[in-house]
Amino acid sequence: MNCWHCERPAHGVCVFYGRAVCRDHIKTMPFLLSIYRHNDTKLRAIAVDDTLHCGVCRPRETPLLMEELDGD
Repeated sequence: MNCWHCERPAHGVCVFYGRAVCRDHIKTMPFLLSIYRHNDTKLRAIAVDDTLHCGVCRPRETPLLMEELDGD
């Protein structure tokens, strides 16, 4: 697989969109891995820092409201 930016061999894949990137073009961002309800009260999330990001896709800066998951 080749880098999305320069066509050289890739070293990883963007966790958000799946684009391949080489070491020169790797960016990093936090990634939300899981959401769960703690003691049936508040939603909590497990996030991973420094996941691979291609630098092209733009994850939303503001969260989406997901009322159907909240159950209230």
